Amino acid sequence: MQLNHAFVLTLIAASLAACGGGGSSSPSDTTAVVNTAKPADPVAPVVPVVPTATGENTGAVSARFANGDNSRYIFTSIGLQSSGKASPLVQDASGALSTIGGIVMTGNPAVTREISGDAAFAQGRWFKGAFSNSTGATTLSGNNASGHYVAYNVLAALPATGTFTCDAGTFTAPSYTGGSSVSSTANFGTASGTASMSFDASGAKVVLAIDASAGGSTGKVSASTTMASAASSSITGGYLSSGTGAQLMLGDGGAGRYLLIAAYKAQLANGANYQGVATFRCS
Repeated sequence: MQLNHAFVLTLIAASLAACGGGGSSSPSDTTAVVNTAKPADPVAPVVPVVPTATGENTGAVSARFANGDNSRYIFTSIGLQSSGKASPLVQDASGALSTIGGIVMTGNPAVTREISGDAAFAQGRWFKGAFSNSTGATTLSGNNASGHYVAYNVLAALPATGTFTCDAGTFTAPSYTGGSSVSSTANFGTASGTASMSFDASGAKVVLAIDASAGGSTGKVSASTTMASAASSSITGGYLSSGTGAQLMLGDGGAGRYLLIAAYKAQLANGANYQGVATFRCS
């Protein structure tokens, strides 16, 4: 967000000093003193550093998501796992999605964390506000409750052959969903991972490993599966229950690149459960 700062030129005059005139300025004002006897060279404006306020969006996108007929989404929150066509889709100026496949995010403020993406995908974590769909509404008060999403474009077809190297991945912060009790400082954790992708006559062979940690405890999600078609998804482990597992999808990364999208759940060594989403670019 760009800020426009108004710079106030204060003239120091004897008559003003005699009557004790003057006043306060806002933090964004910059005051320049001018020698009334001889005009001074312009004073370079001092641009104040404005810190990011608590509760604001975090992250950014390099380009707006190219939403179209082939766009799909994956969404996961406490009590809701959803996927399907991404339209209707609304992306705001920050890059965050506020409407995705009939799920609508509202609030004042409506806060999205870990915003990321480009023309090929849009990812983030709804953190504060409320989202609703055809089954009801969920309030996000800035505690562990979060809604993680990825929008992407499906492949037109799988390549016949090829082996692709994936990058280190882009992750939302995994959020606590239950299991063993944790302190509020462990409501969110961190995640990292690796992935690989290859194609042959049987389809797309993907291997995924995600390491999640929070509150000094760690857990791992591992998946190795084959997806037979471009638009298919694969559910592994206990993703649809309270166990460890993932839902995997393939996406079109553009310019001959591929995406591996994962919504996952991980149980840490201390018995606490977390969930999040990740996108890997493979080329």
